[in-house]
Amino acid sequence: MNPNNGTLSIAQKFKLLRESKGITQADIAELLSTNQGKISRIEQGKEEYADFDVKTLRKRFDVVGMPLEVGERKDFRVKLYHWRNLIRNRQINEAKELQDKIKNIANLKPCDFDLYTLYRLFEALLYIAENNVFTAGDILDDLKPTIDIMTPEHKYYFDFHMGSFYVAGGGFEKALEYYRKALATKKANKGIIPDSEERICHNIALCYTDLEQLSRAIMFLAKIPEATYENNTTTYSMGIDIMRAINYYKIGEYEEAEEILNDCLSRAKSVDNELYIGLSLQNLGKLHKYSKNWGKATEYFDKALNHFEKNTYYHAWALYYKFRCMIETTKLNALERELIDIAESLEGNDNYTIFLETLRYTIYLNRNMSRYNVTAVEYIETVSIPYFIKTSNRLDALECYKLLERHFIRNKQQKKSLEANRGMLEIHERMV
Repeated sequence: MNPNNGTLSIAQKFKLLRESKGITQADIAELLSTNQGKISRIEQGKEEYADFDVKTLRKRFDVVGMPLEVGERKDFRVKLYHWRNLIRNRQINEAKELQDKIKNIANLKPCDFDLYTLYRLFEALLYIAENNVFTAGDILDDLKPTIDIMTPEHKYYFDFHMGSFYVAGGGFEKALEYYRKALATKKANKGIIPDSEERICHNIALCYTDLEQLSRAIMFLAKIPEATYENNTTTYSMGIDIMRAINYYKIGEYEEAEEILNDCLSRAKSVDNELYIGLSLQNLGKLHKYSKNWGKATEYFDKALNHFEKNTYYHAWALYYKFRCMIETTKLNALERELIDIAESLEGNDNYTIFLETLRYTIYLNRNMSRYNVTAVEYIETVSIPYFIKTSNRLDALECYKLLERHFIRNKQQKKSLEANRGMLEIHERMV
């Protein structure tokens, strides 16, 4: 009997459940007030369980309400995909309510590997959506040994969710590897996997964007139909637009990027989405930062800070970029004092430590303060640059290398300036 084909009879399913728990036919006969011979005949397909006996066995194996009949399986599969859609749309509370009603499908693992595996794959997605990456990883690790008996549908979601698992941890190269495998599985099994190709193209584009491989990111974004995101106020559609804008302004298409971001800002305001208002403003700031319009960039970063909660990832980055722009336009002595005041107010907050220290040492190197130069260079080389590379912010790492190169040239340290130049070349090679 293959528990993956979904065609087993109810009697065959109860037999697999019985055997998986080490329960004998005699035990079942006693439960149903009958004899072992009858149970044997039922399991051989010569007789059938009475409806009352089926209800009793459902309770015994804790599968009440779970799909044993063919029709029930079809309905349950629809319910699983509805659960997946709730998770994807970040309707986490609703998803958890539905999970309470369907979680006992896990008890059918011995006789319905198909639905059990689908449930576990979507459960991993729920944990990823909740930023509980370790539990999601445990689920995917548990499923990994069964990959050889998975259906194409299972393999697609396994690779898809492995990709999302690595994205959550910042491992974009590994994520890209899994997403591309998922895309290949989908293309090889057209009509079998009920998922739109735009989702996987979006995630591949996300990886290429974070890896600064901009032309490839734009290529995959172009595969997403405009109807998916045009004039749409969902976080998914606004996220696509922001990603498009990021890639455009990084290749110097500032007008196109600005138009997209202003439109996204308007849509985010129409639904009072504080996060996407902040993200639109922050990326307008980054656009002007790349075009060296420092004053305009600083204004946008200031506005973005009003829409991000303090002590969060986005707030820390907006603050960092604001000060990077101010370094280009402000008297460094005054800026250093302001930075000290902010550092004191945020003391002990790990989200900001690297940013604030990088800014402080950037000011020291720009002022060429000889007593701090060694410490500043060491920090930027060993902390700032590795952090920016690890978090896929390679252009920020490039800024640090350029700062070091200028400092070494100014101080006639030719060997060190060549090392900084090699670092920049390595980053450029990774971005191609």
